[in-house]
Amino acid sequence: MKEDHDSHPSHSPPDASATVTTRADIMAHIQARLNDQISNAALAKWAFDRFYAEEMGDEDFESGAEATIADVLDALMFGDDPDFMLDEAQLRDLLAQLREQ
Repeated sequence: MKEDHDSHPSHSPPDASATVTTRADIMAHIQARLNDQISNAALAKWAFDRFYAEEMGDEDFESGAEATIADVLDALMFGDDPDFMLDEAQLRDLLAQLREQ
């Protein structure tokens, strides 16, 4: 009896249709936070999810901007903790860092 490997998609190799986190995605989320459209907790969760999705191989970071994206997500993902919360100036600095990449 032939085993059907296609019935186990969780064991499939990543393909070209993998989700890509871009600088524009991150800038849009930071801008949404600056506009009070999302909370610090929502931004932190989104950043945390993107960072670890890439670590697990489920997502990719924009080609050529991988280090910048990782650094910015790292700065954002604990923003729901008062000790690591970024103020408006720091968020704007991250926007500038992403634009300059």
